[in-house]
Amino acid sequence: MSRRTVALLVLLLLVAGVTIKLRTDMGKSAPEAALDVIAQVRKTEDRPRTIAQPQHPRVDDEASILAPFGTKLGRMADSFYDDLGIDIHIVTRTDAEPSIESQADQVFQQRNIGAGAPTGGLLVILNPKLASARIEVGYSLEAALTDLHMGRIARDQLAPYTSYGIAGMAVMDVLHYLRDHVYLSAALGNLTLEENFRRKPAYLEYERFTSGGAGAKTALSAVPADADLKRTVPNSTRARYAPSANVEESVAAFLRATDDLAGDPTLELFTEGSRLMRTYYPLARFEELQRFERIEASMPLEFLQRGDYAVATSRRPAKGFVPVLLHREQGLWRIDLVETWKNLFFDSTGNYLLRNSNTPYAFGLTQFGSGRYYDIAARPLGKSSIAEALAALDGKQDAVSALRRAEIWLRNCFVFPQALSAYEAARRAAPNDPLVLQTLGDRALYLGFPELTIPALEKIGRGVELSLAEAYNDLGDPQSARRWVSRALEENPFDLHALRWQKFLAERNRSTDEARRSDETIAMLSADPERSANPVVLFFDPPVPKFEPDTTIDVNGTEVFDHSDFGVTMRNTSNRPVEIESVMLTSMGTAAASGLGNIMSYWRFPAGKNRLLAGESVAFNRIWGFTVDTGHQHVRYVFRTCWHGVGTTVHQCRTQWVDTMP
Repeated sequence: MSRRTVALLVLLLLVAGVTIKLRTDMGKSAPEAALDVIAQVRKTEDRPRTIAQPQHPRVDDEASILAPFGTKLGRMADSFYDDLGIDIHIVTRTDAEPSIESQADQVFQQRNIGAGAPTGGLLVILNPKLASARIEVGYSLEAALTDLHMGRIARDQLAPYTSYGIAGMAVMDVLHYLRDHVYLSAALGNLTLEENFRRKPAYLEYERFTSGGAGAKTALSAVPADADLKRTVPNSTRARYAPSANVEESVAAFLRATDDLAGDPTLELFTEGSRLMRTYYPLARFEELQRFERIEASMPLEFLQRGDYAVATSRRPAKGFVPVLLHREQGLWRIDLVETWKNLFFDSTGNYLLRNSNTPYAFGLTQFGSGRYYDIAARPLGKSSIAEALAALDGKQDAVSALRRAEIWLRNCFVFPQALSAYEAARRAAPNDPLVLQTLGDRALYLGFPELTIPALEKIGRGVELSLAEAYNDLGDPQSARRWVSRALEENPFDLHALRWQKFLAERNRSTDEARRSDETIAMLSADPERSANPVVLFFDPPVPKFEPDTTIDVNGTEVFDHSDFGVTMRNTSNRPVEIESVMLTSMGTAAASGLGNIMSYWRFPAGKNRLLAGESVAFNRIWGFTVDTGHQHVRYVFRTCWHGVGTTVHQCRTQWVDTMP
């Protein structure tokens, strides 16, 4: 029997020595043993869906390594021209010869880059065949963007990422850095901008800063524009930036490092994740000194502490103030840049807000608002350091290992290019694995990259409709967002979250009648004493069951592979009795998907007729596994539960899943 057509033995329960519990509000009983076979239900395409990338005159992706960021890079290039008068082009090539330097010169001339541009021309070129990148600068920009400086940025920030999905992200980071550097050079007098560009708000902010704030112009002028800000701090001065057992002293050391532009990524003042973050990202001097100025303007600082976490904040924060987060390690307080930039996002008013409340520093960040709860807290690594955890995964090509690498890079270090590389490796290893696709899609959506989210989540199936609606809305495609909201409401017409999305999109589309109807439905359901909108919910115990791919168990003479042990509780969270129509089960993972069909009979309903009374719960515990070695590296069990209120005809469904992990 082949792995692609393997049958699944699900809900296999050990009849010897295993107690099966049925938890209800009315008592306990035990169902009989069950043995069932799931047949394969579907196959999916291995090729990931991509969003069409319209051609842009300033972007030429011959090597096809910039997707899905091509359109965004085009907008950034246009912004360079509109705000700075710089004609910037992004080009990829696949020729194995001549050298990247010669290719850059040829492309610069062929595309006539900078011709007629008020300030000059700039080329970013990448070649995956040569594993090389170069930033070619027009003559008028050479004083601000020296060959030494651009060579370092191309070597360190572009060349390592010349692969699918990674190059585009790296170019975005570099364009952001170059924009900052050009503005700063102009404000310092190292580059001449025409009057219309100097009147723009962005330039005026740089000019205001360099005109004297915190001695900024003197400090900046004392450091050459192409200086290596990441150079190692000599031993004789490292004590100036050392962590302390005292929070206030560590903050003072951080302010000295910021003011001195001490970008040495090895400084022990920072947490391990923050040191890796400083290693892989360029140091933007304006942003560093601007943060210093804003902290100085927000003095005195208030120090809040809870256990091994501390927040240095202000009761009178200046505009754009960012608090200092510190974590105590081995008795010393270290600066935590990872949790700072992972959870605090810049808003349109020039201030920072808390995007994610799932951070150990939330107790000290209440003045920055209340964010949603996102599953991006640092992964627990036990007694291992980040470096040790990554080293243990190094060289492993399976999807689960690649996904773990990606999550460590993102959640423990917040280094997105490295994380994205690992996410893509996981997707290549298991193109249809819903855990890989969902994790990549969710992380990209959180960070504001719907171009990555959409092709990943659209392959999953039910259960991600509203995430796709959010992604399409972020992409500027409200019609597609409405389509996914409609699908969510087809599954459950009483889904309040979907109804709020429907109202929001109707208002955005100026569909007054639709918005009014949505609002009326929301009001009716919110006031309903039976809480008909409250769903039937499944709970899994444990939440992440252990997956055993390397051992088998014998059940009544049957050898069972790839097994797990967990329970499933079904709860009616409404104030009315409901009748369960079906619970359809599918198994998915790194190998072929399989389906069991309707498993509703595995629960015992004390009220009879597949009914759950208001607030009632029923549950079972079983061993789950397969009759042959499937090749799964982990398994996701997907449950689609459908029900209706007793005496009503409104059909409601909810899709949930549990991931079993090795």
